[in-house]
Amino acid sequence: MRVCAFILVPLLLAACGGSPRTDFHTLVPVPAGQPTHGPAEAGSPIEVGRVDLPGILDRQWLVTRGPGTSIEVSDQHRWAAPLDELIRRALTADLRDRLGDSEVLAPGDPPPPGGARTLALNVQQFSGDSAGQVMLKADWIIGGPGPGRPAQAHHVDLRLDAGSANPDAVTAAMSQAVGKLADAIAAQV
Repeated sequence: MRVCAFILVPLLLAACGGSPRTDFHTLVPVPAGQPTHGPAEAGSPIEVGRVDLPGILDRQWLVTRGPGTSIEVSDQHRWAAPLDELIRRALTADLRDRLGDSEVLAPGDPPPPGGARTLALNVQQFSGDSAGQVMLKADWIIGGPGPGRPAQAHHVDLRLDAGSANPDAVTAAMSQAVGKLADAIAAQV
């Protein structure tokens, strides 16, 4: 009987404990930060194409920059979908808000007969840090069919204060950063 009690007590204690809750996060569209305007040139609509991420960010888990060269990959905070897809969808919605639905194709929309211009985004850095600062560094270019200026590469370097290192605050600030990226793109097309 004592042997059974010796075995059962640890098993009961282990059964009472549970794994920590996993929270899922997404990026959401944000209203325009400046007055919206129509595109500077008539032509094919824009489609947000491929979003390239560095390997360190191309994962399901939230990544936070620490001091120096350290990073933290969260066990309890994850993206609801691949981060490149979340960026693409949020950026598309933000651009549609700024330029109009007819000027920006939604993911999965068929291209018009004349084709669409493709926005390519290369993200170098997109994360928060332990102090609640969010950084987005990216290059973007729009190319494709239709008349207009030759494709020109652009760079953005955005920093936002999330107000806290809490994952909800950081991911909200990351959505704001994508909105500011949309502002910059809308101002150039």
